[in-house]
Amino acid sequence: MSHWIMGILTGLLGLAGLLMAGAARDFGILAFGLALALYAVLFCWWMVKTAYDEIEQE
Repeated sequence: MSHWIMGILTGLLGLAGLLMAGAARDFGILAFGLALALYAVLFCWWMVKTAYDEIEQE
């Protein structure tokens, strides 16, 4: 899968996590939504890092 597609899907997943956390009525959903958003941010940062590492190797 393309890096762009993975980044967009992960960003949408993180946005869904924030929406879940915003509408949460109990701690479990709040924690899951925030963890999902954190995963999305870290995954996108990792994708940016690997792209710059590939550029440096050239």
